[in-house]
Amino acid sequence: MALFDTKPKVAPYVAPTGAITMDRTQFITTMRPRPIFRRYSQAVGLLPAGTAFDNAFTEALRAMGADGFWHYGTNANVGNPAALRFADNAGLTFFMTAVEGLFEMDLTLIERRAAYVNGLKGKAGSNLLLPQLRAETQPEASYYQAPAPVAQKPGVPAVPPRSERSLDQARGLAWLTSGVQGDASAYSQVLLGLVKRDGSFPLGGTLAPLQAAWQRMVPLAPAYRGWNNAAGMQKYPSNVGGAKVLGDVLSDLSTSPMPAQGSDAWYERALYLYGAIITTQAFTDGNKRAARLAYVLMLLSGGVPMVVPNNRLGATLGDM
Repeated sequence: MALFDTKPKVAPYVAPTGAITMDRTQFITTMRPRPIFRRYSQAVGLLPAGTAFDNAFTEALRAMGADGFWHYGTNANVGNPAALRFADNAGLTFFMTAVEGLFEMDLTLIERRAAYVNGLKGKAGSNLLLPQLRAETQPEASYYQAPAPVAQKPGVPAVPPRSERSLDQARGLAWLTSGVQGDASAYSQVLLGLVKRDGSFPLGGTLAPLQAAWQRMVPLAPAYRGWNNAAGMQKYPSNVGGAKVLGDVLSDLSTSPMPAQGSDAWYERALYLYGAIITTQAFTDGNKRAARLAYVLMLLSGGVPMVVPNNRLGATLGDM
């Protein structure tokens, strides 16, 4: 038997007793070394991952009950707490497990959304989407009323008729704003600011241009979506994962050659992008409106007549 034991003594872990408090910094510090944070940051990027976990903490504060402790499945939102409090170590452990489960679920959904969008891209490449549009077209009269002709006054030069390209832009704006209550000037401004007629991809290679337009169209949208206990029952619990998938779609389209202007292939690409935006749910609200904007911009850049999908086709393309 050795006279001296050279191995360092390690005290066994003893779970703390009594109530435990965790503030935002402690939560992030605790989560960062965990495998789920590493995997999630690899999937969406380090900064978006940090934002997502911060949002998860903010949402968890809403589950603080009147007794001063966090409760799973509640939305008590009592007071204005700055930290989470758990009755004991078991409550803290349960909370951490629930958070990890939500992020595991979002990783799965990222893969599913990407797979669906990739399949939609394949259909567009095989010219399978335009036949669906022809069968599921929104009647123009349901969203656009042509302006009444202006009577020509004697001795006054006739007003030249508007070009079809100008009318298509008016039709696109009317469809974009259909159902919008109140001031719709922001929609017109973002359309005019982004429209191109040169046959190029009109949205750049990142999510930033579309996101800026979305913020102007839906200024009251919540800062984030998901990260609460009810998110597990939703099809699209988080917009962070969706933003990653949609960003990849935009990057891919921006580096792909666009069809010749006037080609029916513009409808295929526009429908693919329309469905991708609805599917990914990259925005906290107004995803269908953002999808309409992108669709209109694609058709105007491609120089093809404004033919738009009805709601049934939109739901089908968007995997709703």
